[in-house]
Amino acid sequence: MNLTNIQNQFNDHPDKYVRSPFFATGESLEKMIELLQESKINRALDVATGGGHTAKRLCSISDYVVAGDVTVPMLKAARELMGDNKAGNVSCCQHDAHMLPFPKQTFDLVTCRIAPHHFTDVLGFLEEVVRVSRPGAAIGIIDSCSPVQPSAARHINAFERLRDTSHNHSYTCADWKRFFYEVGLKIEYMEQYKRTLSFSAYCDRKSISGQRRTQLKVMLFQAPEEALKYLNPRNINGDLVFDLQEVCVVGRTIVG
Repeated sequence: MNLTNIQNQFNDHPDKYVRSPFFATGESLEKMIELLQESKINRALDVATGGGHTAKRLCSISDYVVAGDVTVPMLKAARELMGDNKAGNVSCCQHDAHMLPFPKQTFDLVTCRIAPHHFTDVLGFLEEVVRVSRPGAAIGIIDSCSPVQPSAARHINAFERLRDTSHNHSYTCADWKRFFYEVGLKIEYMEQYKRTLSFSAYCDRKSISGQRRTQLKVMLFQAPEEALKYLNPRNINGDLVFDLQEVCVVGRTIVG
């Protein structure tokens, strides 16, 4: 993981992520919480917590929550968000997602939402998740995902990387199935969700302006056929919007 690049991308405007409806809400988030609350959870870890929205939701279903992130300003913003909501059963920890600073079998639940596309070694991250999880622990992952067509996937990843240089790769649903299988996680739920984004909000969150904003708009409308179907750029009430896809995977570590 290019920690310096990621920290540079997220250090300057953590408040934008805390206030962002894209991160605060989502059908996939609601479904993941619905599935996870069926289990008894004593200790939960939210990796790459960002603005803390997922960690805040975990506070209602877990006795204790650790919110982790590689950037200190994001952790401070997350702490303020959870403090405002009187989430007293949470602590914050700075760490790299590839090297979780916790003993084996510490958590009953580990989540990571809208972050693995920044990771340079997703399998290494999941191996760490398995290591710090107890037998039978729940694992919840939500992230942007790519279409199966290689040319469309390349275009969409290039589009995301032009806006955010810390973007590494959005994987397909098939990739995530393989990742879970390779680290020994049993998948209990997997679904793809469409997210509609405002182009202006998408750019504003990274303070994108001028030529780069124009380049992004060109990439939206001049995408290859399959990528264009996937992105589906259009105007709604004078606002340019487009679609991205998310995958939600809920699995469990093996018992015994």
